[in-house]
Amino acid sequence: MSDFDEERSLGYQPDDQVADYLEAIGDTEGAALLREAGIRGQGIGRLLGKAWSHTSHVVGFVEERGAGQPAAARVPIRSAFEAEADPSLIGTQIKVTLDVFQVHEYPGLSPHSVLFDFQGRDQAGSEAQDLQFASVLNVNSHDRAAVNGVPIFTGLTVPGDGLSFKATTIRIGSSSDQAIVDVLESSAFKEGLKLMGTLQPALPQLVGLAAGITKNISNRFLNKQIQSFDLGLDFGANPSSIRLRRGSYVVVQVPGRDSWRWGDWSLDRHTMGVVDSEGKPAPFNVIVFGVTGSTSTEARSAIRSEGQTALDASRNA
Repeated sequence: MSDFDEERSLGYQPDDQVADYLEAIGDTEGAALLREAGIRGQGIGRLLGKAWSHTSHVVGFVEERGAGQPAAARVPIRSAFEAEADPSLIGTQIKVTLDVFQVHEYPGLSPHSVLFDFQGRDQAGSEAQDLQFASVLNVNSHDRAAVNGVPIFTGLTVPGDGLSFKATTIRIGSSSDQAIVDVLESSAFKEGLKLMGTLQPALPQLVGLAAGITKNISNRFLNKQIQSFDLGLDFGANPSSIRLRRGSYVVVQVPGRDSWRWGDWSLDRHTMGVVDSEGKPAPFNVIVFGVTGSTSTEARSAIRSEGQTALDASRNA
């Protein structure tokens, strides 16, 4: 898997380096404001307050809609820390999808070409395989990319200790990377990774290709990492961890976690955007990924037995 470093994101970089980057991609006004702020001793967040400059992420959760349940126009989003674990998922196969990629603001002029990199791990029987999916999204500021329910992993086997997902977004500003972008826009990278519950000899090569592409792009000056987050989803009762269950995980890039209250926001099913009580879109960058049951055959393994044991224990608690 590719190197994961949250502090590579643009919001962590010194003001002078950010200003150099803004100038290089044509945002001379933003660069000038930032340099002026540096002279005054102000930081990037205090002057620009740009959505792309935030270095924190908060995670919300929206319950999967049950059969026969009416679809409300807006549904509440609760903190993902409040969601209850679903041990019945252990040993089964799930599908992970990219449902929303909403850009309030990325550096430079629209449209933005963004590399979306998503990492995980598949427990195929008694073995584990690292996974990495990469795709290029084209999106304007104050808009959503044309994605909804796009498969990232299909047939992902859930181990007893849960799953870990890492996501990174990189704004592509280098035209010389078009050949690499064309590879990511091929069918192999548009349909997600289809897993079979068994070891797949060809999978490491495909994962290695995605990792190499991401590393190559991220190392160029005109391509900058904007968002990066690492989520562990487990089945424990620890109040400081996030549990795994079917539904939608809403990840928002914010100035600081302490200033965020999920009760102030909801998910608008018509626009698939995070909105306030008046229906106004949140002035932040938002990524929503879904976890649903996979249509693939269940992974009949010792992991499945472990899941049933955990489920029985939770019912008897």
